[in-house]
Amino acid sequence: MKRALAALVMALFLAAGCVPAAAQDSEICAKSSGDEAIHACTRAIDSGRSKGDSLATLYYNRGWEYDEKREYERAIRDYDRAIRINAKPNYFTNRGLAYASMENFDRAIDDYDEAIRMDPEHETAWNNRGVAYEKKGQLARALKDFEKAIEIKPDYEKAINNRKRVRDVIRKGS
Repeated sequence: MKRALAALVMALFLAAGCVPAAAQDSEICAKSSGDEAIHACTRAIDSGRSKGDSLATLYYNRGWEYDEKREYERAIRDYDRAIRINAKPNYFTNRGLAYASMENFDRAIDDYDEAIRMDPEHETAWNNRGVAYEKKGQLARALKDFEKAIEIKPDYEKAINNRKRVRDVIRKGS
């Protein structure tokens, strides 16, 4: 009886063009940016209505927004939560970016390694790990990762530009 009543109420909301606040917050969290998205993500998380992958996505999206605001520690905490709920390669890649932004290249590399382990065709993880190796001065390893990213996605401009930059540095150092 309760399920039937809940389904009826939801159908009425949808028919009237109304969406419950938690659903609106999830939508805003996914499609907006900045503080608006952060607040919507927080409300959706705090509502307790999201579980599993939906909840992980809310944490991931809020982490992304914190990352954009250069609030890396907050971003990392949200990526950690998303990973604990449902580990995905992108979650590790983005947490790696946050660590790299804090110049913690070893932790970033660990996250890129995990993303690559989960998805060996994840060109962004290969490219980002190459950047981290470059920042550590490990140019040969960086070049190898840029090459792999380009092998996976031949028109990947970031990796192509990164490879050129590292090749130029290696050439000048020879």
